[in-house]
This record gives sequence, structure tokens and C-alpha cells, in this order.
Amino acid sequence: MGGCLVAPRGRYCITAVDQKGLRALKAILAAVIGALALAITGVAAAGPQIGFAEDGTKYANDGGAQLFDEMNKLVTTTNRVAVFWNADAPTTIQDQAFLDRMIPVAQKKNIQVVFAVYPQKATMAPTSQAAADSFCAYAVAVMQRYPWVRKVIIGNEPNQPKFWQPIWNGSQPASPAAMAVVLASCYDRLKAFDPTLDVIGVGLSPRGNDNPGASSNSSISPVRWIKALGDAYRGMGRQKPLFDEWSWHCYPNVNTDEVETGYAWPNTGCVNAARVKLALWDAFNGTAQDTSRMFIDETGWQVDTAGRAVYTGSENVPVISEAKQAEDYEKLVHLANCEPTLTALHIFHEIDESDRAGFQSGVLRADFSERDSALATPSSVAHAIGADNGSCSGGVWATLGSFLYSTREVVPDYKGFPYTDRQPYAAATLSGGGKYLVLDAGEGFTYAVTFKNGSQTSNATGSAPKTTATVKVPTGFGDGSATVVLKAETNPSRTSTVTLVLGSGKSTASHGAKPKPKPKKLKKKQRR
Repeated sequence: MGGCLVAPRGRYCITAVDQKGLRALKAILAAVIGALALAITGVAAAGPQIGFAEDGTKYANDGGAQLFDEMNKLVTTTNRVAVFWNADAPTTIQDQAFLDRMIPVAQKKNIQVVFAVYPQKATMAPTSQAAADSFCAYAVAVMQRYPWVRKVIIGNEPNQPKFWQPIWNGSQPASPAAMAVVLASCYDRLKAFDPTLDVIGVGLSPRGNDNPGASSNSSISPVRWIKALGDAYRGMGRQKPLFDEWSWHCYPNVNTDEVETGYAWPNTGCVNAARVKLALWDAFNGTAQDTSRMFIDETGWQVDTAGRAVYTGSENVPVISEAKQAEDYEKLVHLANCEPTLTALHIFHEIDESDRAGFQSGVLRADFSERDSALATPSSVAHAIGADNGSCSGGVWATLGSFLYSTREVVPDYKGFPYTDRQPYAAATLSGGGKYLVLDAGEGFTYAVTFKNGSQTSNATGSAPKTTATVKVPTGFGDGSATVVLKAETNPSRTSTVTLVLGSGKSTASHGAKPKPKPKKLKKKQRR
């Protein structure tokens, strides 16, 4: 027997293969709860765990058995499952009967379950200390009921109004400070219950428009959100961490983008891990917060389902072919295995949503048939896992994973992948009969320019929140020099200095250690 269920993250139509009575499964669960929690003994080699973010396992009549079997077939070992909090019933575990049914099946199939606990509605976001404590007491209750689950993500895309409100307080970010309170309360309560739990924050969206006045989707970019979280944390005077691992989502900016494309600063794609690491360093260096481990709990590329009867509705993003998805997922596994800070990568979903308004990003079509991205050679999730065997495959993915930006200088602009074709911070140019300085970096910055010509000096200051600025050379200084001091927007202690001889166009640079790069810039598109 099967059916469809409308859940907060999509409409799931699951055909049960191995249906068991809920009463029997509850009996199994009781035995699980009464036993000691056991570690996963999966077959994957060292390296990050590869798996899925698939709530279909929770809603399936067979407790997810068929989906977990497919995960085993692909040699994937982890599944992230959402657990919603209802502020109107703050102590009631949502979907408890479904979770009771799924957890013993996941344990039997040896698939590690990761819970993502977050508000059922954006308007239920816990924005006061009392609400945060209530939410975190709920998170503890969830982990107490399912002691076999050892990892829990606190939050989901709190930089996006679809999942958290309010995002802004006037023109200032509101959700980062509110989330800092939530993270502190949850960390302390969860660790008091079980200090061995892996407490993960916060499932950040890869994009935001940084526009508090936007008519829709007024959101905060991940780099700027992390800075605001760090500011809130430092302001708390807290001497303990907020999380054990940092979790983020890295969907493509546009669904047809190559994996290698990434995002323009201050947003973050899968290939922008160095940007995330630098943002975390800027926010938390010198504090009790460790930022050495990262966790990707959602990514995925959507596929063309035209002509397939099992799907309904109309597609709302540009889609790719099944063969292209297989290539992209092969790349994602190689990327994950070459990123030393990454402990897990989850593809959202394992199986498609049947409604095209949702996500068709699975390795399984909605009718459970396999796409090339599941097992095909030479490109698929299973192929890449087998080829890498838990190790870095080398090549561009090794270059990407080993790359770090300097913590002393402003990030330079790199036009090539991975981190090649570095651009100068400043260059002189002629336009309309005047001479100008074009300033360019791989992140937002402020600048101070000192023009000199003989004994004369002139100064100019400003900011470049979109990573570039143009400064007019004052009359009478075209044959002199210009000394440009750049300071990183998110950490002014990172500086770079360039001196240009304007008559010759030559320059000298003074900055920190040899720079470390960024991928191409591109346009924004909101994830649905």
C-alpha cells in the first residue's frame, strides 16, 4: 500500500515494498531506546560521509526500507531528516509516529540519521530567550527519544525569510543575533544531556540579497550573515562554542550552472568552501568557537522530467539532462573527498518529488527507477565513491580543497578555476579624457587613496560593497602616484596596499602572505 503525503518540504509519493505494522515497529523502537547507542559501522572508507537529505524515508509506509536499501546499494551512509518544531505545541514531537517507524529501519540498514531541527513555520522562529529555551528543550526531547541518532543540526536557512522571520530589524540584520541565542541555549542543553552529541549549526542558505527593503525574499548573504553571527557571539562574552560543526547548503545559483561555477561574493556555492572558511575565521578567530569542521546538508541539481507520467505540474527552473546530473554528482563526490574540513555531503533528494513545483534532484525518479546519477559508469554517485574510496582523487579538486585565503590580506579577484588568473587590486585607466583608478577585489572592501605629485597630496575614501570601485584621479595628479589601502569589509584587520606610478601604470603591492583565490562571479537567482 502506498500514498502521497504533503510535508513542509514537499509532496512525497512513496510506494511501500516491505510494509510492517506500526505496532511492531514501535516495539522495535522500544528495544532500540532501551539499548546503548551504537556508532555507525558503515562500509565507506575514511573521508566525508556521502548521503542524502531525504524526508521520504520518514513518510514511507515501509519505514524507508526501500530507500535505505538504495542508499546501501550506492555505498552511501548518511541521511539527513527534518524534525519540525511547532511553537503552538512546543513539547509535541512532530511526525513522531513516522520517526518511530523509520529509526529502527535506518539502524537495521546501517544508515546514519542526522536530524535537522527547525521551526515548522518561519513565523515560529524563536526570537526571544524564552522561545529559544523552549525550542532547545524540544531538541533535547527529540534526541532523548532517539538516542541512536548522534548528530543534530540546529536551524535551517535562517538567512532566508522562507524559514526564519524576521530577518531584519529595520536596516540591520536580526536573525543572526537571534540565532546566536538559540545556538547557545541548544548547545548547552544538548551537551548537558549528552556531551558526545555532535551539535551542528545552522544549515545556511547559499544566497541572500542583503536588501532589507526588497519587495520579496529580503534575505542576508551567507558571508555577511556569518559576520553578524560572530559579532553577536563576541557581544555575548560567551566562553563556550555555539556548535561543533558548521553546516551550509550549496545549491547552484542557476540550476544549469556547472559545479565549478560557484557564486559571486558574498554568496557561497559548493566550490566556495574557502570563502566559507575565511568568513568563519573572520567571525570567530580568537574565541572559543572552533571552525575546523564543515558539513554540507543540502545540494542538488534538478533534472528534466518532461513526458514522464508520474510527474505533475509545471517546471519552474531551467533543468538539465539526466546524463549531466550524473556528471555533476560525480564531481560533487570528488569535491567532497578533497575538502579536508568536510565531514559529510548530502544530496537533496534521493528520490524526486512528484510535483514539479518541488525538487526533481534525486538519483531516483518518483517511480523509484534509477537515474544515471545513481550507479552509472563513468559518472554517478556510486562510481565516484568507489573510485575515490574515501581519498582525494587529485586534479582540480585537490587544488580546490587545499586552497586557503590569506587571513592577513584582502581577498583578490580570480577569474579562472580553480583560483587562477589573479587580477590586480588597482589599475589606472583613461576614460572620457580623464584618468581613473579601477579598484577590484574578491570581496567587499573599504579604500583610502593618497595621491601624490611632488609636494602636493590629495585623498579619497570610500567603500566597495560589490567588490569594485572607480576613483577619479584629481586634476594635476595624473603624472604622480597613488597609494591605495584596501581593508576587508568583514574584517578590517585584513589589509592590502598598492602603489601605482600613474604616469607609467606600474604598481607595487604590499599585503599579507601570498594570496589565495575565488571562483567566477555570476548572477543571482533565488532558490525556490
